[in-house]
Amino acid sequence: MHALLRRPVAVAFLCATFTLSATACDRHVGDLTKSELLDKAIRATESAESVTVHSDGFSLALPVKSRTSYDGRGNCTTALSYGTSDTIDVIRVDGDTYVRRGEARLRREEGHRSPEDLAALIDRLGGRWTKPPVDGPDAPAEPALCGRLTLDALENGWGDDAAKGEPTTVDGRKALKLVKAGTENETAVHIAAEGPPYILRIVTKGGDTPGTTTFDYNRPVEVKAPPAGAVVMAD
Repeated sequence: MHALLRRPVAVAFLCATFTLSATACDRHVGDLTKSELLDKAIRATESAESVTVHSDGFSLALPVKSRTSYDGRGNCTTALSYGTSDTIDVIRVDGDTYVRRGEARLRREEGHRSPEDLAALIDRLGGRWTKPPVDGPDAPAEPALCGRLTLDALENGWGDDAAKGEPTTVDGRKALKLVKAGTENETAVHIAAEGPPYILRIVTKGGDTPGTTTFDYNRPVEVKAPPAGAVVMAD
């Protein structure tokens, strides 16, 4: 889940390649493999000025929801929940990272403490932010939840099949649907068919992590550090 420009999207590609009719620009849609189409969509998505990513699914049968917003300048916010009460929030702004863990998550992650120490920790950190190290052996995993947007993992397993995307719509927008069937799951990627070839939706069925991820582009995203009084030192 870093809206940084890595490769410019070719203007010639944008003018017609992702329309549902195979009008010529540089190459027709039918001349591109699925992996080539997806590569174009990934680069456009990663270079969007701002994007908010919503995910709703399951991990090992536990419901997981997240919302991550990127402002296009390397800053982001993430709100993540496992089940109904295990929550974590992350803010990354101007090179600093802040983490806020809900009580259920504190109890799960800090269960090695004595009951007295755990109760004191929850009392001290409840509703407050910490500023943990981002690198090194003591760095927690949570800051990675709000980092650079990368979708390269989507490219795996598509092979060089001819692109036979299915015309569809996503929230009223024309889209092209690419489907990859695995041994245990199926992944469908919906790509905008008009304008920049943004990824609009990813749907995974089956396997250990089924769910739906949607992308909302170019809406104002404001990332601010929490108030100084709401930040405490982490143990």
